[in-house]
Amino acid sequence: MPVSAIYVVPGPESVNDLVKRIADRDRAAFGRLYRRLVRAVFIQVCERVGSPSLAVAVTRAVFVEVWQLAPRSAAGQDDGLAWVIAIAERRAADRFREIHGRTSTLGAEYDEFLGRELTAALGGEPPAMLGTSVPPVTE
Repeated sequence: MPVSAIYVVPGPESVNDLVKRIADRDRAAFGRLYRRLVRAVFIQVCERVGSPSLAVAVTRAVFVEVWQLAPRSAAGQDDGLAWVIAIAERRAADRFREIHGRTSTLGAEYDEFLGRELTAALGGEPPAMLGTSVPPVTE
């Protein structure tokens, strides 16, 4: 279930432009994309998995995947926001199946690994969303 664009923080660059810059491994662009979309992704994931603490871990996984897939996927993206939201929906559905016993459990170690990967992709800057509450909107 896609989240309303109301949760996307506005910015001077389009999401599409940021995704293209991320494809070129631009960490600053990744940081800006993260800050713009983290709230929307978190809310979408939280609605799907039903737990803020699980939503934090899934949201981290979404942004790690965005960083990892951008070089392969950015060229063919017409809608960067839809691409990120689709990753979030898939990750949330996977975690939902996992918590309901339909797949193997990855566990806290994997969530911690994703947190480290996200921090590295943000250039060593810890993600703003480490708690279990809805992250604040920042511009």
